[in-house]
Amino acid sequence: MTYTLVKLVSKWFLWILGNPNISGQTNIPRTGPVIVVANHTSLLDGFLLAAFWPRRITFLSAAYLFRLPVVGAFFHSIGAIPVQSDRSELAGVRTALRVLQSGGTLALFPEGQVCTGDKLCPFQMGWAYLALKVGVPVLPVVIKGTRTALPLGAVFPRRSKIYIQIAAPWTLEKVERPRQETLAAFNTRLVGQMEDMLNEMQGM
Repeated sequence: MTYTLVKLVSKWFLWILGNPNISGQTNIPRTGPVIVVANHTSLLDGFLLAAFWPRRITFLSAAYLFRLPVVGAFFHSIGAIPVQSDRSELAGVRTALRVLQSGGTLALFPEGQVCTGDKLCPFQMGWAYLALKVGVPVLPVVIKGTRTALPLGAVFPRRSKIYIQIAAPWTLEKVERPRQETLAAFNTRLVGQMEDMLNEMQGM
C-alpha cells in the first residue's frame, strides 16, 4: 500500500477505537527536518503518529517489529528504517541521517521497546546523536491510552480514550562529534520533560 492509503486506513481505524484527542499541533514545524521522539506503550503508537501527523514520517524502528504480522507490513509499506542490534545498525543510522539531511521527519521511540510499566523505560541516546549530528529540532511527544486500547500481547484492540500531547520543539545546534556526556545530558532533559508531560495528563 502507498503511504497515503496506510495513513487513511490507520486514521479511520483509530477514529473507531476512540477518536484521539491531539493537543499542541501548532508546535509541529511545517517545513525542514525534525526528529519526533515519543513514549511507547503499545504497538498502536506507530499507527497513531502516521495517521494524524500532518507531514510524512519515516520511522526508525527495532528490527523485530518488521517480523510481526500487521505491524511489520505497516512498517514495510511506509518505508520505515529497521535498526538491528549488530553491525548492520550503522546502515540504519546512515539512512536516518539522510532522511534528516533531505529535510524529512524522522520519528523514533527512545525506550526501544513497548514499555508496560507506569513509568518511562530507560531512554536510548540515539535520538540525541542524530539530532546533534545534523543540527535539527527535536519534538517531544507523549501518548496516553494506546496501552488500554491494545496492551502488549493482546490480539484484538478495544475502544479507549487516546491522547497525544506535542511539546514545543527544541532547537539544537550541529555538533560534528557529539560527546557522550552531552548525549547523556540531553537524554536526561528529555526524560524529565516527558515525565512532566505524563504527570500533567494523569487526570485525563
